[in-house]
Amino acid sequence: MRAIAGAVLAAVIVAGCGGGSEDPSPPSPPPTTETADGITVPPSTKSAEDLTESPSSTETGDDATEPPSPPGPETPAPTFTAPDGSVPSELVGEWDGDGTPVRFDKIRFSQEGGVSLIYNTGRVVEGTAVVDGTSMTLYVPGGPIPYSSWSIEEFDAGYGYTFENLMLDGVSYVRQIAGG
Repeated sequence: MRAIAGAVLAAVIVAGCGGGSEDPSPPSPPPTTETADGITVPPSTKSAEDLTESPSSTETGDDATEPPSPPGPETPAPTFTAPDGSVPSELVGEWDGDGTPVRFDKIRFSQEGGVSLIYNTGRVVEGTAVVDGTSMTLYVPGGPIPYSSWSIEEFDAGYGYTFENLMLDGVSYVRQIAGG
């Protein structure tokens, strides 16, 4: 019984592969095209879709598609306009910070209400300062910097040196006013 099952299986495999066909014809060679000078060229490998495409504008001679127009002018960034500054005379001058990289290293107030923020990298940002009682706002490019409180305290460091300490919301800036 096993011999019969094996023979049937072999017959199915051979017939399914084309081996049991009564008309064994060799596969036909791919079509070729012969040019006028006798050179045989294989057929194009373009698909039917490729062959039905419309000719490009360079093939037809007309400019059906135009190159894209250059981009329009960029919208200029809004210019920074600071309000008029006003500071009390005791703030006028330069104050040294603690050198922390996230804050400015020095701050300079002018009599006209101008302010310069000097970073330890050498970068300087300029604007105006507006003092209103014990609060202060520095109007600089990048946005206003509000301080809810500011104060100045004088202290004697000894040996004839006197300093003033400017506190802006707990951050200290100092300047020497006597000695040296």
